[in-house]
Amino acid sequence: MNKIESVTVTGFEGPEKRLEVVFKANPARPNGLRCYNKVEWQTMLDEANCTIISQTSNEHFDSYVLSESSLFVYPNKVMLKTCGTTTLLKVIPTLLKYASTCDLKVDLVKYSRKNFLFPELQVYPHNDWRAEIDYLDEYFDGQPYILGPLTKDHWYLYLADYTDESSQTDVTLEVMMHKLDKSAASKFYRQEGTGDRDKFPGVIDLIPGSTTDEFNFTPCGYSMNALCDEVYSTIHVTPEPHCSYASYESNVTKQSYKKLLLSVFEIFRPGTVTLTLFSEKTNSTARQYALDTEIPGYILKHKTISELGSNCEVILCNYESSEYSAPLRKRNI
Repeated sequence: MNKIESVTVTGFEGPEKRLEVVFKANPARPNGLRCYNKVEWQTMLDEANCTIISQTSNEHFDSYVLSESSLFVYPNKVMLKTCGTTTLLKVIPTLLKYASTCDLKVDLVKYSRKNFLFPELQVYPHNDWRAEIDYLDEYFDGQPYILGPLTKDHWYLYLADYTDESSQTDVTLEVMMHKLDKSAASKFYRQEGTGDRDKFPGVIDLIPGSTTDEFNFTPCGYSMNALCDEVYSTIHVTPEPHCSYASYESNVTKQSYKKLLLSVFEIFRPGTVTLTLFSEKTNSTARQYALDTEIPGYILKHKTISELGSNCEVILCNYESSEYSAPLRKRNI
């Protein structure tokens, strides 16, 4: 009798952990967190096990492309997302220390991530959702949520909301894409003659007027941060076939995101997509988008609209491309 050995397939963990902390504005310190330099931010990032590759700034915020994703620093807000086996939450003590030095008080905390591809490779405190909650609870008074189907693609969120009626919260669109089309993914492998910072066609057109900071990894992979006034956007790509993943995120506000999403989907041609839109629940953009979930070429498999706390709303949608879904339907007939 032949013995069948099980083989565990592993790869790079593309889906990012994401932490955003918004602080109440301090008129006495208008520059806020932007007073800290690259070296000081790297000291914080050492706790997450990632490195700053490059920096770009405009009059509104500072952008850092990392060895594992991105950091954006506004006077009263920090958004950090890291992939792989980074320990993102361990930056919290240093971040709060920096904020305290600037006399900034916490207004809103959002920690989120999609379900991991390879959860067994994660290390504390990211080896379990319960461990992440316990870690966050040491610093904040928040609530955890899980959105989407537990047996398929879903999204974890921890929210600590200290806002009052005068507070403003950015809209945040996240697009998390798996099973990239092979021809689309192949464009993110390093070709002979490709430079570290060569521009990827079409990216700068997603939000016209943006300044982009891009990095091509060896042998494959791609990261991009873009700045346009107060709007940031960021892209990260892991193109290997067994773990292909790409993400797009922005705080741009639109009456309809359909054109932007179609442009993003055209670049990556994903088989499956998890999309989230986070906003103040009274924001008209969120309400408009709730009625605008039909994306040509993609089948909406799941939608959740959740009101969280007193101020926030999240819309989560799971899609499958028509091309990806067709063979699955035939298999189930």
